[in-house]
Amino acid sequence: MVSVVITTYNRKRVLPNAIESALRQYVTDREVIVVDDGSTDGTEAEIRRRYGERVRYLTRPNGGPPAARNTGLAAAAGTWIALLDSDDWWEPSYLESQLAVLAAHPGADLVMCDGRRQGAGGRWHTMSMIPDFVFPDSIEAMCAGSWMQPSFTLIRASVARELGFDERFRVGDDQEFMWRFVKAGHRAVHNPDSPAEYRLAEGQLSEDTDRIMLGSYDVWRHHSATHPQVLRRGLDFDRAYGELLVRHGRGRDARPHLWRWWRAEPYRLQVVRLLFRSVH
Repeated sequence: MVSVVITTYNRKRVLPNAIESALRQYVTDREVIVVDDGSTDGTEAEIRRRYGERVRYLTRPNGGPPAARNTGLAAAAGTWIALLDSDDWWEPSYLESQLAVLAAHPGADLVMCDGRRQGAGGRWHTMSMIPDFVFPDSIEAMCAGSWMQPSFTLIRASVARELGFDERFRVGDDQEFMWRFVKAGHRAVHNPDSPAEYRLAEGQLSEDTDRIMLGSYDVWRHHSATHPQVLRRGLDFDRAYGELLVRHGRGRDARPHLWRWWRAEPYRLQVVRLLFRSVH
């Protein structure tokens, strides 16, 4: 059985689209669990009214995405966990496609499909079309900045519960999960099909670029103790994160990037100004 775990917070308007896509799967040996992370917009009453016992509806105090996902993992009865964010959507063939790939790779603990993502301006692209994206199946890939897209992913339930999502990382918890997944020697496989969509909705976290970048940085910094190369990815990386960290008052974190930038381009007034700001 597959346990579909949908986490949500104040998404009453769009959540039904995600639930409908889960209920319409060709795979019928599945349960649909909605974890409400403290919504205040009437989500619970609306979903219970519309779906009744077709959906297991769990509520919890607001704790962020990792806490909500862990609540879903603890409640799930399936052999596989299918994560689905409340803004996203699956074609009816999604679970069937993912399970077929897993059947062909019996030693795999996770499969991620080449789903479609909605980017800036509403344009669509698949994961494989993202410049420099590397599938997250190795430490080398994680050090290159790879990540997991939750709504495109099935995880073996025993592995998901063993690792859990680190609740210290309210942003980037899925990326941090993949670090520990590959460090533990678990195997991820790629599904080249694209039966899922990652959608942007008004107010969705993915629109807050700085917050996402800082969340990723915190994950990389956490794992840099054992893999320092994750924070040494070239001049463009040092420019982007040096400026970002200074802008958000994190001068101490910014300085290693700024010093490397200054050594490469000592004539740049911008980096000199940023170095000054990082110590004041």
